[in-house]
Amino acid sequence: MYQLVRLLALFPLLSFGATYNTPDLDWVTEDYPPFNYHINGEIEGLSIRILDGIYRELGWTLDKRDIMLVPWPRAYRMAMTSPKTCIFSITYTQERAKLFQFIGPSLDNQVAMIGHKENDYDVSNLSDLKNYKIGVVKNDIGHQLLRQSGVNNDNLVFLASGFELVQMLKLKRIDLIAYGDIIARFQFKRAGIDPSHYRVVLPLARSYLGFACNKQVNAQWVHNMNQALRRLRRDSPSLFLPQSY
Repeated sequence: MYQLVRLLALFPLLSFGATYNTPDLDWVTEDYPPFNYHINGEIEGLSIRILDGIYRELGWTLDKRDIMLVPWPRAYRMAMTSPKTCIFSITYTQERAKLFQFIGPSLDNQVAMIGHKENDYDVSNLSDLKNYKIGVVKNDIGHQLLRQSGVNNDNLVFLASGFELVQMLKLKRIDLIAYGDIIARFQFKRAGIDPSHYRVVLPLARSYLGFACNKQVNAQWVHNMNQALRRLRRDSPSLFLPQSY
């Protein structure tokens, strides 16, 4: 009987002890709908929902108030320099794989040159872009792909967010934007711009979105999150459909 009482006394600790093992990580992100964005003072989005699912799968607790939403250049710099920082939603590339520990794939992503539907752009490959002004967000995947392809900085117009990109494109202050196709559609709608007036002019890359942690983050934590993400993709596929959000 004494042993039974001891076990019952310990039961609450056994039930809730997993939350004590939640890793001490700083998560940073940007305004990138429908994956992560501010609404009514809170951070929401498809990637937030997936990250919360990963934490729940591992018995961890995610407090959305601890997630910082900042401009992408700042978020990227923080993830590069702070030893306990992770960033999302970030497109996987071989170059970035050398800089971060990736957790993914979570969502498919096509990066493209996007422009006005009625414009007759003379663009069949990247070398043709020298005749155009292209809007990018610094260190966003669109910017990095153009830089790797040798597109001159003189052709680039750096803006703070995708929201600014679509606004400047509408005003024809720039000719094209290099950005994720799905995200651009959402940004057009948020800006009150009809996305049907715009089109993909030139695909740049097809990859996946995910999460990435500083190289100094505990590798076992990253491994555990990858395993949890795989289980979620297997057991809850509808969670990963942008149209479900």
